Amino acid sequence: MYIAEHSRLDLQHEMLKRKRGGLFYAPKAVRKALAAREGPQPCILDVGSGSGSWVIDMGRSFPHVEVVGLDLAPANLTSTPPPNCRFECDDANLGLLHYKGCFDVVNASCITQGITNYRKFMDEVVEILRPGGVFLTVAGDMQIHDENHNMLPLINEGEPGFTYTLRLVHAIRDAMRARGPGVDAIPKIYDWVQEQGSVWESIGQKIIYIPIGPWEDEMSEKDKYISELMRQDFLHMIQSVRPMLLSYGWFNETVDKWSAGAQEEIKTLRNKYYIRWFFTWSVKPGRTE
Repeated sequence: MYIAEHSRLDLQHEMLKRKRGGLFYAPKAVRKALAAREGPQPCILDVGSGSGSWVIDMGRSFPHVEVVGLDLAPANLTSTPPPNCRFECDDANLGLLHYKGCFDVVNASCITQGITNYRKFMDEVVEILRPGGVFLTVAGDMQIHDENHNMLPLINEGEPGFTYTLRLVHAIRDAMRARGPGVDAIPKIYDWVQEQGSVWESIGQKIIYIPIGPWEDEMSEKDKYISELMRQDFLHMIQSVRPMLLSYGWFNETVDKWSAGAQEEIKTLRNKYYIRWFFTWSVKPGRTE
């Protein structure tokens, strides 16, 4: 199970890296936070590090920095990571304050579903960041948007506009919500950062819509590649959520029907759909030069 999911996360990592044009937004603040200096070694924490791809890429990009990946499951590494990278198995929901003042960058990519109280988690991130530290978040909204970026409501089978993709995504969202409030936290992160007030010197957000497959007109080769990665990520996700849908109470036959229908729609580009992605960054004041 973890091997298949980590393969999907590798696809997702590559897609996000290509779309951002790098491993993170706010590059000036991140590079300043990680600059070599006297005193403690600069250090990065990746919460929910998954397959470890972001940790390894950051370790290679910043060889003088210690990079720590934190996840419930061990990373499924296919090669030896750089010597400045290490991985810890732990549950962020149990608290992070034992890391108080230990990190210069904290990254939280696509982990909202696994965090039981995201607002509390954000307050703990403030405490574990050093002065001048940067908090980075990435979250893909579990909603479908049409070609005009309008969010699509649930449409039941037999009604005009019904698609299996849309029906399946709403079922996934309901099953996720039954397991915790994380799925509803995604569009609230930037508002919560603003609520935190003066603990941040500067904040920012970027919202991006990525097509599920290369259906847009006159796409560049880069955008075609990114949208194809989004399509493959989505197809892998359909397979990975099957156990969750069954445990929520849907019958095997129903899940199989929705999944097969959605896969066929996505493979043939029958629908012009987007996934919305939220990126935020927050910088603490008081960096000691």
